[in-house]
Amino acid sequence: MNRLCPTEELLSEYLAGTVSGEERELVEKHLASCDKCRMLLAEAHAVLETPDLHEIFFNLKKWLRKNTWLVIATSSLTTSFFFREHFLQLLTVSILSGVKWIIDSKTTKMLITVYEAWKKSSSDKGDNIFSDIKKR
Repeated sequence: MNRLCPTEELLSEYLAGTVSGEERELVEKHLASCDKCRMLLAEAHAVLETPDLHEIFFNLKKWLRKNTWLVIATSSLTTSFFFREHFLQLLTVSILSGVKWIIDSKTTKMLITVYEAWKKSSSDKGDNIFSDIKKR
């Protein structure tokens, strides 16, 4: 880079969008004529856009913990086709795991809460429904 190029700090601020309007114009004018700075900015942008593997693994673990019964149900169903001598046992595990997954889901719990509040038929059932949902 030559001495007329903006500093890396200024380029990173430009990339983050934290530069003033005047600085933005100067950087954009410079980028129009400087291949080195455009390449540097493109590389920095690519690094920022790369997904964080730790975040991906954290979200995957969170999803697996939430859907353990679904994973068991689908894996046992799939396995049942490969081990035909244990087809009925694996199919039973799949059905029971699927039912357990449905029962444990948040939506099912909310529907049960709404049904119980409706069944009580109290005059302030709307307030009871939402207070019960918030407790769960």
